[in-house]
Formats: sequence, structure tokens, C-alpha cells
Amino acid sequence: MSIAEKRVYDELAKQASEHAIPTLQLAENLKLSRSVVSHYLNKLLKERKVIKITGRPVKWQITEQVSSNFSQVFTDFIGYKGSMKHIIDQVKAAVVYPPNGLNILITGHSGVGKSYLANKIYRYSISKQIKKAGAPYITFNCANYADNPELISSTLFGYVKGAFTGANEETEGLLKQANGGFLFLDEVHRLSSENQEKLFSFIDTGKFYKIGDNIHAEKTNVRLIMATTEDPDKVLLTTFLRRIPVKIKLPDYIDRPIDERLELLKLLVYKEARKINKSICVDQHVVSALLQIKHRGNIGYIKNIIQLTCASAYNRDLNLPTINVTISNLSLNNLPKYYNWGTILVDPNKKMKFISQYDFSLGLDDLKISIHQLAENYSLKKLCACQTKLQNLNSINNKIEFETGLHLQHQRIFLEIIQKRYGLNMATSIEPLIFILYKSHFRITKIDRESLTKIFSKKLPRSFHIADIFYQQLPILDKISKNSLMIIFTILISQFVDENIKLRALMVAHGENTATSIQAVVNSLCENYIFDAIDMPIDANVSSIIKEANKLIDSFNTTNGFVLMIDMGSLEQLYSKINSHLDGDLLVINNLTTLTALDVAIKIKQNTPFKKIAEKADQDYAIEAKYYEGFSQLPNILVSCVSGLGIAEKVSEIIRPFMPADIKTIAISYDSLKEKIMRKEWSYFDRTLFVLTTIDITKDVKFKHMNLYNLLDASGEEKLRDWLTPYLSSEQIINFNNQIVRFFSKEGIAERLSFLNPDVVIGEVETIINKYELLYKVKFDGKFKLNLYMHIALMIERLMLHNSSVSVEKSISKKEAKFFKITHSVFQPIEIKYNIRITASEMNVLYELFSQFI
Repeated sequence: MSIAEKRVYDELAKQASEHAIPTLQLAENLKLSRSVVSHYLNKLLKERKVIKITGRPVKWQITEQVSSNFSQVFTDFIGYKGSMKHIIDQVKAAVVYPPNGLNILITGHSGVGKSYLANKIYRYSISKQIKKAGAPYITFNCANYADNPELISSTLFGYVKGAFTGANEETEGLLKQANGGFLFLDEVHRLSSENQEKLFSFIDTGKFYKIGDNIHAEKTNVRLIMATTEDPDKVLLTTFLRRIPVKIKLPDYIDRPIDERLELLKLLVYKEARKINKSICVDQHVVSALLQIKHRGNIGYIKNIIQLTCASAYNRDLNLPTINVTISNLSLNNLPKYYNWGTILVDPNKKMKFISQYDFSLGLDDLKISIHQLAENYSLKKLCACQTKLQNLNSINNKIEFETGLHLQHQRIFLEIIQKRYGLNMATSIEPLIFILYKSHFRITKIDRESLTKIFSKKLPRSFHIADIFYQQLPILDKISKNSLMIIFTILISQFVDENIKLRALMVAHGENTATSIQAVVNSLCENYIFDAIDMPIDANVSSIIKEANKLIDSFNTTNGFVLMIDMGSLEQLYSKINSHLDGDLLVINNLTTLTALDVAIKIKQNTPFKKIAEKADQDYAIEAKYYEGFSQLPNILVSCVSGLGIAEKVSEIIRPFMPADIKTIAISYDSLKEKIMRKEWSYFDRTLFVLTTIDITKDVKFKHMNLYNLLDASGEEKLRDWLTPYLSSEQIINFNNQIVRFFSKEGIAERLSFLNPDVVIGEVETIINKYELLYKVKFDGKFKLNLYMHIALMIERLMLHNSSVSVEKSISKKEAKFFKITHSVFQPIEIKYNIRITASEMNVLYELFSQFI
């Protein structure tokens, strides 16, 4: 081998094992002319030292690399044991399936790596000796001749002399040229229907006809790999698709797990370093931006961005040994939020190292046996055995594994969630182990996962909840692994969490980090998990917070009581929305502060009885504190509304500013009020000055009461004045009354509606009222109509939001049955228009309203 020939061979050998290189790039690397390099490449080809990959452009690769051991072919395929494992398993099975393997269709958007995978499949088939070393691998992009199906046909199948103008001699097509190897058809959807039919005929028979010859069949042994960016069901013939047994879809760059995206970036930077023969260091701000790019060009687009970025840095650092890529070199219109995933540093003279699965072979089998035993029959002894096995694994440490951006984020999230928010400072020691398991995509069996999930949610609910919160924040590398890691994390963290704490507590506050900041302080001072927290951005909708709170509460056992601390009165409506999600008593403390939260946390940690905490909160805090239902040792005014607790809360908010601090205003649900009256629980009302409702109380009771709509009459105003005179001045009483009247006016109704047009819905309610008057031959007074305007308008909106109460089956009288039938008829146009259904529970409330008139 001559010196020049050896230079060409050695340059090819320098490439990564999967990398085939075009002639022109090889010539540029060697600083030789293309013709000279081409001459030596053809010489090496004859000596079977290199292989030629036909396509545009032609690419070259040394034979030894292609013939490498099969176990190594996919080890540098990023994600081969992660998100791509299933895909790699599929293609391996397709390659080795007798007698000659199966045809494969690869789908995915542009730039996801379809051509790259196709080349890997070819190399794997040679390494498994399915194909001989040096077997043809020809690529053809169908899009290049999409407007000329005849040319595609002649290129694929070949033609005989005289088949068409210009066919001066017989020519072999790509199918014949690829005999004994692979033909990769990119953008296969650009084939015409006729060419698809010819191709599936070849797939069926292994035979085809050259253009211009329908008599002499050609035979060839070719495996097809096809690729398309389109949905194959929409662009390929059904008959053609049936001939392709293996269909693979590659995910977009942004949908790949974060560890794989980091490795892809590292590989692309490494290739640039090889080109310029200089080390490259990409700073953490550039890495953060590149990791979050979402573009239809995918990895191909990222590659172009990296090339431009490195070129910009190279121009500046030309005389430096290391090219430093900073954010000033990055050409992106919009930079995403910064996350520190570390820097990327590559050396062109060192072989690229890919992520390998961490080897716990000496300890994992033993651990999995212990986990299985715990899942089969839970006990504290078996839990401790698992903890011991995990602690033994924690002694296995490899510093190199931790020098990654992935670990930086894992460490940051662990610090923020586990140590700060939940105050578990002693748990620091377990972080390295759970990171290695996380990075290694650790899994346990599905049966054990499901069994321990049920067990831990009951036996170790607080520990399991922390594990859930932690893995919600951590980027998912593997969904199945995530559930396994939650089990492991629960086992480990349970050593530091006090599961004997019975009460559940949640703080909700306005501001980006207000609630979680107070949570961190309180839990850290208590050195345990007491409080959960939800931050409510100033511009956030309360309904979204309610949804988040209910999701959290549903995962708790609240039978022993639930404490809700809020920072502003506007959040008090949370009670009416979370009440149905609770199984026990609720204490709501308004105006959340660090001091009051800490005081409550200490009592919860000491397992102080719930009612005692409620009493102390009502007595000791110079803020609003309410124990539902209606607990108060001070004089109080009860407000109840048949339309729901939300209205009662609003009325309570109107009243509170007028009343002295030693008189509490408490909202109580109408059902609860009615139940206490039915049971004659008069002691409940011992300290009650009077009760305000939106419906008449017709039974004999032992407390003062009034329908709020009576305030529209002079007699109602006079009665309220008598009740309030001992506590308020004449001016205060007048202002108080005006506020209530305003609330129950049509203008007040309009203010209560969130999105329905008040003018339209009030007109529709008026039609409903007229129908009832006609059918029952009655005339409703003004205050009752106003009550109906308020109730029905809000009911329609409530049903649209699916916030109606649960229906309860009960026996009904003939009078009620008639009313229900009439109501269904009256509301039918509204139900159709707003796509709602009047539930049985809503029907019962309507009957309560109308019963005095019918």
C-alpha cells in the first residue's frame, strides 16, 4: 500500500464506526484533489478494504468497521437501551428473520435519523453474516425524480436498448445493482401508484421486468428499507403497505428523553471538533437553548445550528487551543428559559464515549428479590431489608457518572423539592444512588410495581406522595422506569418521613413562589414533611388552582381532618369547591403567614387533636379562621344560600367588614343548615345572632332568621335594623343594606356570571319564570323572581362547568313527580342550547324554591 493510499485509508479509519464519508469531504480533510482521492478509493475497493455506498453523494467506509462484532453495531446508537430499545429490537428481529430478513418501513419527520438507522440496519446484517462484507448498500431518494415517474421506473428496474428515446444500450436498474444487499428508498411516498405496484410485485415474487421487456423476468435478492416523512396510511397504496411487515416510527428530537438529547448534542459537537481538529467547549446557556429547540428539521436542523455556532466561535478563537462556544455565537430568534444542564466539552483526539447503562449486576438481582418479597407480603422487617440492600448499592460509586448536565438537574431538583420544600435535609445521602438508577432506566416487574403502589399509598402515603412530586418535576427518561423509581424512592425516603402524622395540610398563596417559600421554611424548621403548597400566579384563574388543589387532595387520606391556609379572602371560594373531595373536617385559616403556618405545623407534628387546633386558631390568631361546619365559640351570623356555598361566601364577605371583630360571619351550606333544623340541633345556634338565607325557613326554629330577599321590602329592612342596632351605627346599617340589595339585583347577578351574557341569560330565565306562572296559574312576587334570576342563571353556568352536586336517589311524592315532569319540559330548550342536563340534585333545589307557591 502506497503512502498516499495509506493516508486515504487511515483517514477513513478515523471516522466513527457508523460513519460513511463522501469523496469530497475526504479530499478536503486530506487537502488532496478529489480525483486523486477517488483513484485511491477505487483501488482500495478492488482490494476489498473499503466499501462503496452508492447514492448522492457516494460514500465510503472501511470494511473492518462494517464487519465489526454485531453486539457493537447499536451501542453507539443514542437511545439503544432507552427510548429506542423497542425500535432496535424490531430491526434486529427483521434482519435475522429467515431466510433473508424482512423489508422495513421507517417513518418520522425530516431530520429524525431515518437514513442513519437504515445504514445501521445494513451494518448489523453484515455483522450477523446475513449479508456478506462489502454487500451493496444503495440509496435512492424518490423525491429527486418525483415529477418523472418513467425516469424513476427506469432507474429502479433498468431498461433494454430502444425502450425509449435515448436508451442506446441496456442498463441495469438499482434493484439489480443492489443484488445481495440493501436498497434504501428515501421519501418512498413520492413513488407513483404504478411504481408502487411494480415494487410490491417484486416483493412478492423476487422478480421484475426491465422497461421495454415484458417477457424476460429479472431475479435479484434485495432487502428493501424504505423511509417517508408522511403518514404511510395516507400516501401509500394499501396493497403496497401489506407487503411491509415491519413499520417503525422515529420520534422528533424534542420528544426524545433529555439524556438522549444531551448525547445527540455531544455527538454533533464532537463531529465539528473532528472537522476543525480542535477541542470545543459549549457553555451551559447554549446547551440549555439547544436542548429545547422544537423545529420540524429536528436533528438535521440542530446540526446546522451547531455548525453555524461553532463557525462563529471558531472565527473568534482561531488561535486558541479550545473553541469556546457562548450564547453570543448562537443565532436563535427566541431564547427559551434557561436551565443548567452543564457544559459540553469534546476533544477530537479522544474517542467519543456514549452513555452506558450502569452495571449493578452484583446487587440488582438480590435487590429485586427483596422488593418482590415486600410486594407479596408487606412488613416493616422486609421494608428494612430493602433499605439495607439499597444502602449497600449506594457504596458503588463512579465519579465519572456524576460529571454530567443530567446530574446537575437531578441534584438541583432534589435540593429544591426534597431538602428545601419538604425539609428532609438528612436524605441527602440517597441522591447519588437514585440518580444512577434514574440514569440507568432501572425497572422492576409490573406485578411488583402495581402491588407496591397500592401498599405504599396506604402504608407510606406521605413518603409515596413526596416520591410522586419529585418525579413529576424530573424529566422523564423512561415512563416504565419512572414508576419503578417511585417505588425505590419511597422505600429510601420513608426512613426520613414521619408517617405517624395524621392530619393533612395545604397552603395556597398568590405569587410565583410565595406558598412554596413558606412551605420550605416551615417544613425545614419542623425537619419533616407537614405542609404541601400551591403557588397561585397573580394572573392565574382560581378555577385552575381549584383543579390542582382537588387533584392533590384526592391523593390524600383526609379522614382525620384537613387544614387549608390561604393568603387572601378571594381564595375562600376554595372551600365550596374542595368540600366534596374531603372525607373529614376542614379548618380554613385566612391570611397565611410564616408564623401562623409554623404554629399550625408544630401542632400537627405533635398530633394535637384537630378540633383543638381549630379552637386555638379561632382564639389565638388575629385573622379569620373557620372550622367547617360552622365552629365558633364567639357570637356569629350564619349565611346560607340554596344556590350553593359560593354565594353564601360572597354574602359573608360583604358582611364581615361591617361587623365588630368579636362577631364571626360564617357561611354554611343549605343542606347542612336544613339537616341541623331537621335534627333539632339547637345547641349549634347557641351563639348565633341570626341566620340569613335565600329561602324562607318555614319550620319552627329556636333562632332568628330572615330571607335576604326580604331586605327589598321595608319590613325586612326594619327587622335587620333592629337586629344590628346593638352592633352598628345607623350609617353602617344603611351601607350594609345597600351592599346586600346591590348584590341581589340584576346588576349583581351580572357580576357573578363568569362568561354567560347576563342580558341573554336573564331574558331566558324570565321566559322560564313565565312558563311556571302559566302552568301553575300563579303570580310570583318581585323578590321571589329576583331569587330565581340569581339561582337559575348561576345554575346554568354551574352545569356548563360540570360543577353540579352529585345526585342522590330518594322516593318522591306525586306533587314532586309532577313538578319534575314540568321542569324537564320548561328547561328543555335551555338544555339543548347550552348542552346541559338538569340533574336530580338541582331539581330538588328548584322544588325547594317553588314549593311555597305550588
